[in-house]
This record gives sequence, structure tokens and C-alpha cells, in this order.
Amino acid sequence: NTCFMNSCIQCLSNTRALSVYFLKELHLREVNQHNPDSLNGLLALRYGNLVRNLWSCSSRTIAPLKMRWTIAKFAPQFSGFGQHDAQELLAFLLDGLHEDLNRITTKPYTQISDSDNRSDPEVATEFWNNHVARNRSIIVDLFHGQLKSTLRCCTCGYLMMTSLMI
Repeated sequence: NTCFMNSCIQCLSNTRALSVYFLKELHLREVNQHNPDSLNGLLALRYGNLVRNLWSCSSRTIAPLKMRWTIAKFAPQFSGFGQHDAQELLAFLLDGLHEDLNRITTKPYTQISDSDNRSDPEVATEFWNNHVARNRSIIVDLFHGQLKSTLRCCTCGYLMMTSLMI
């Protein structure tokens, strides 16, 4: 059963800006095969081929077998014909595409500091700048954002705020 995979592919391929990026073959200039966190560019190249096939209108049906094989190569938990969680596959695809297309070739060390009673916009800007210092891709451009997390100690009242990247 590959319904979980097909639903994720349909979801991504109907994200207009992402499909236009792949249809115009912009990914070919951004494949980062030197990123140790990447899938050597293979996922991005395979997805690019699949998007071209899906939107070429040359066939009424597409069997994404090569995409499935590529996914299984790097994430064997999705191999076989069992039912899997679509959200987990979508997270894998987005992360894999991001790392394959990350424009940052050397990721700098970044330090995450406490909020120290600074304003929310100031802390959020610092966290975002740290994030994009290490992560820049079409996936970041289209899908990444921040969540604010606040933690208050019940004993002393200390307040700690962090921004989480999603």
C-alpha cells in the first residue's frame, strides 16, 4: 500500500511555488552534494524528475517507482508495501529536499541564548537569523517558520522563552 506516499507527493506537487521551482529546473543549480546531512542530491533530483513527469501531461498515470526506491534507500522504514504514516514521510521528504538543496555549504556554529527578558521580536529575530545562517533552501523559503515556547519555573518564577523552528 503506497497511498501514504502518493498523498504526500500530491500535496507537495500541488504546492505551486515548489513545483514551478522544479519545473524550471532551478534545483539543478542548488543541489548540494557536499552537505553531510544531505542525501547526496539524489532525493532532489528524483523528485525533480517526478514533478516533470506529473505535470508534463504526457501520461494519464504515473507510477513513482523510482521515487519510492530512492525513499526506501535512505529511509528503509518506508520500504515494502505496508501502511505508513503520511506525516512522517512528508517530514522526511521536506527534510531530505531541504538538505539536498541547502544553499549553505559550510554550516557555521550558532549559539542559542536565553531570552533574558528581551522583547519577543528581538529574540525571534535572533533565533531566525541563527536558523537561516545554517539553513537556506526553497523548503525553508516556503515551509519553515517559528513557534514561541515559554517556560516559567513554579518555584522561583524564572521565565525562559525560546523560539522553535518548524
